[in-house]
Amino acid sequence: YDVGCGDGRVLIQMASRSIPFSSDGSSEETSNNSTTSSQQSSPTQHHYCKQFIGIEISPERAEEARSNIQHAQETNQIPSHVSIEIICANALDTDLIDYSRATVIFLYLVPRGLRLIKPIVWPKEDAPDSSDDDQTATPTELIIRQKSNMCRRVITYMSPFE
Repeated sequence: YDVGCGDGRVLIQMASRSIPFSSDGSSEETSNNSTTSSQQSSPTQHHYCKQFIGIEISPERAEEARSNIQHAQETNQIPSHVSIEIICANALDTDLIDYSRATVIFLYLVPRGLRLIKPIVWPKEDAPDSSDDDQTATPTELIIRQKSNMCRRVITYMSPFE
């Protein structure tokens, strides 16, 4: 999930690095003809995500993100196994947005926004014990092992959670 996805650039960048699993469960490191020379010259970290969700409160920015994603799909920057959905809504509206299945949440929010969304993306019932070594990766990244046994990574861009 990319909360405050704006024009969709983070979603496109992350989706472009997704590698599909083959039918035997191994990764398929297929070459992408649209890889730029800068991508070829530096090592790229890949992952196996296939679904990305962007949340944007501004209808104009949400439409811009959809347009940019469509262009990236048409020019094969995004692998065909990947889907990206843009939700135009307030990220705090839990009637419209279900964070329960999110494994990674990227937050490009000012400190006030982080304070408001923290109880939603890191509910008290899923908060790790203080003895949990995976609780904090960096000041701007939390790794949360939920009681449901699902792990969630929460990354903030502008400032850490308070």
